[in-house]
Amino acid sequence: MIDPQKPDFANTPVAAGRPGFDYAPASADPRPYATIVTPFFNTGAVFHESARSVFRQSFQQWEWLIVNDGSTDPAALAVLEDYRKRDPRVRVIDHADNKGPSAARNTGYRAARTDYVLQLDSDDLLEPTALEKSIWFLESHPEFAFTKGRSVGFGAQEYLWPRGFDDRDAFLNENLATSTATIRRAVHTQAGGFDESIRLGMEDWDFWLRCANVGCWGADIPEYLDWYRRRDNRDRNWSFAADAGQLNEFRAELRRRYRGLYQGSFPDIRREDDEPYDAIRTDLPFENPLAKHKPRTLLVLPWLTVGGADKFNRDLTAQLIGRGWEVTIATTLEAGQPWLPEFARLTPDIFVMPHFLKRRDMPPFLRYLIASRQPDVVMVSNSELGYLLLPYLRAHCPEPAYVDYCHMEEEYWKNGGFPRYAAARQDELDLNIVASEHLKRWMVARGADASRVEVARIHVDPRHWTPDRESRKAVRKRYGIGADTPVVLYVGRLCPQKKPKVFGRVMRDLKRGGADFRALVVGDGPDLPWLESFVAGNGLTGHVRLLGAMGSDAVRDLLSAADIFFLPSLWEGIALSIYEAMAMGLAVVGADVGGQRELVTPECGFLISPGEDEDEVCRYAALLKELLEHPERAREIGSRARERIVAHFPLERMGDRMVELFALARKHHAEAPRPRVSERIALENAALGVEYTRAMAQIEREWNEAQTRAARGFPLMQGRAIVRRARRLVGRTLRRAGLLRETGG
Repeated sequence: MIDPQKPDFANTPVAAGRPGFDYAPASADPRPYATIVTPFFNTGAVFHESARSVFRQSFQQWEWLIVNDGSTDPAALAVLEDYRKRDPRVRVIDHADNKGPSAARNTGYRAARTDYVLQLDSDDLLEPTALEKSIWFLESHPEFAFTKGRSVGFGAQEYLWPRGFDDRDAFLNENLATSTATIRRAVHTQAGGFDESIRLGMEDWDFWLRCANVGCWGADIPEYLDWYRRRDNRDRNWSFAADAGQLNEFRAELRRRYRGLYQGSFPDIRREDDEPYDAIRTDLPFENPLAKHKPRTLLVLPWLTVGGADKFNRDLTAQLIGRGWEVTIATTLEAGQPWLPEFARLTPDIFVMPHFLKRRDMPPFLRYLIASRQPDVVMVSNSELGYLLLPYLRAHCPEPAYVDYCHMEEEYWKNGGFPRYAAARQDELDLNIVASEHLKRWMVARGADASRVEVARIHVDPRHWTPDRESRKAVRKRYGIGADTPVVLYVGRLCPQKKPKVFGRVMRDLKRGGADFRALVVGDGPDLPWLESFVAGNGLTGHVRLLGAMGSDAVRDLLSAADIFFLPSLWEGIALSIYEAMAMGLAVVGADVGGQRELVTPECGFLISPGEDEDEVCRYAALLKELLEHPERAREIGSRARERIVAHFPLERMGDRMVELFALARKHHAEAPRPRVSERIALENAALGVEYTRAMAQIEREWNEAQTRAARGFPLMQGRAIVRRARRLVGRTLRRAGLLRETGG
C-alpha cells in the first residue's frame, strides 16, 4: 500500500519488494462469490502485471471474465492464450469484432455468476485486499450500489487521487472516479448497463450518472486500493479530456441525458449511522478458505497510529514474519491510521474495519477472517471491542488459542484500563502476556491466576538504535547548539500522562539556577499550547525548543545529539522511548512508575517516585542540575545504559519470547481448554459489546460538542443556570446514545 506522505510509485502491488501472504484457495475449484470483469484489446505484456494483482487477491473466491474485444495483435493474442487454461476460475470470452469497452463490460456482466462485479481494465492493478474490502463494504452498507478505494496514478503520470463517490453531485461537472470499482450486478441491470455507443472514453462517467438517474449511488473506502496506469499516448479513459471542445460537447450531452440530475434530483445517499442495538447477522455472506502452509496469527488492535504500543505491534509483526509466520491485522477504532503504510511494509493482510464496515458487522467479519486465515493464535491488545468479543469469537471459532498483551495499568481509566479487562476475562483467554513483572503482580492482586500470566518485555534493536557521531554534529549544527552544551531531550505525547507541565517547570528552575543547557521537545498533543505559552512567558525560548511530532528516524538523530533523556510520566508500563534512549547511550531521568525499575537500574539511570507536582519539580531539577554540571558522569551512566540494552533487551529476544509464549498458549488450549459459552449467549454478548462501544463513541462525540456549546454560553450564565444547561446537554447526549429513556431520568 502506498504511503501518501512519501509515495513510491515504483512500489506497485506487483513489485518485487512487496511483502507477501499465501493467498491461495484451499480447494482446487472454489465457488465464486465475486466476479472480476476485464475488457481486453491488444493489451500486450503489461497484462501479466494486472493478472498477478488478481491472483494475489486476499479474497480468492472469484471468477475472472476476460472479454477479448476483437484483439488482432499476435503478441497480445499470445498473452491472452496463456490465461485460457491457467486456472479454472478464469474464463476468456471472445468478441468477433472490436465493440469498445462498454460492450466488453456488458458482456462480462451478462456472463457473471455472482452478485458483485469488480471492473478492472487490462493494464491496471489492484492492491491485495481491494476485492475483499469492497464486497464486505457492500454487504455492510446496503444503501450503496457500488464502492471503490482511492486511486494511484502511475506510469507516464504519477499522482494520488483521493476523490471519488463521496463527492456525490460533483460528478455532474467532472468524472472523479476510474472505472475500477465494485458494483452490484443488479444495479448494472437496473441502470441499463454501459452505453455501447460511447467508444472514445468517458463511458464510465456516463455509467455513474446512469446509476444516479435511477436513484443509485456509491461511496469510497478511504484507502488507496487501485493503480491506474497512465500512458504517454493518452489512449485510455478520459483520453479526450485534453480536447476542451470535445469535452464540452460530452458535458452538454450528459446534461441533455440526465436533465433531472442537473436540476437537483441527484440522489443524496449517505452512510447510515449505527443504530442502538443493531442486529448482528448470524450467518456469513460468503466464505474464503485459504490454503495454509505457515503458522499464522491474527492481531486485533485499536488502530495503527504512532506510539509505544504501536511500535511494539510493528516490531512484533516484523519478528513473527522473520520467523516464518504470516500476520493478519484487524483494527477496531476510527482514527487517522497514520502508520497503516508502515505496517503494510510488513504484511498486506491489514483490515481497518471502520474503513469498510459498520460496527455491527465487525464481529461477523472477525469470525469470517478467522475461518479464512485459520490463525494458530489470536492476540488482542489495547482493543476494548476485541476484549468484549472474545466469547463470541471463541464460541464460533474455537480452533485458535486466544491471548492478549497488556502494557500498563491505568488507574485513571476504567479502574485499571486494559489489564483490568485482562484479569476479569481470563476464562476467555488461554494466556495473558504482559510487559512487566510489575503488571503481572498488579493483575494477580486483582484476581488473575498467576500461572496463566507471562511476561514478555518489549525490547528494541540496538543495531538500529545506536549512537551516530555525524548525526550528533548535524543536529547540533541545525539547531545552533554548541558541541559541549549539554542537551536534554523530552519525547512523548504532550498530555497529562507525560507531565509536560512538570517538564516545563523543571526547565524554568534549571534556568533560574544558572544551568547551561538546551532542551529539545518532540511531540504534539492537548498540552502543547500550554507549553508554548509557558516557554515564552518564562523566558525559556533560548533554552527550550519545541519541535512538534517527528518520525522515528528523526527521533533517533535527536537522541544521537542529546546527553540526557527526561520523561516525568504520571504512569507507564515501561516506556519504549526509554528503551530507545538507553540503547542510544543516554542517561535516563524518569518516573518510578509501572515496571520502569525493571529496565532502569541505578547504575544506568535515575527514577523519581511520584509525588505532588511541585515536590517532583524540585527533585527532578536537583538531579538534572547535577548531571548537567558533571557531563562525564552522564556519559558514564549512558554508556552503562547501552550495555544493559545490548546484553538483556535486544529485539530478537522479544521475538523468541513471544513465539515461545504462543506455543505455551497453544499447549494450554489443547490440554486445559477454557470453557465455551453457547452461540446464543455469545451473540448477545457481542451485541452488547458493539452497543457499548457505539454508545461510548457517541457519548464522547456528543459530550465534546456539549462542552463547546456550553462554553460559548458561560459568559452570559451564572450558577444554577450553568448547572441546568449542563444537565440538559448530558441528558440529550445519553438519549441520543440510546442509554436514557425519553421519559426516564
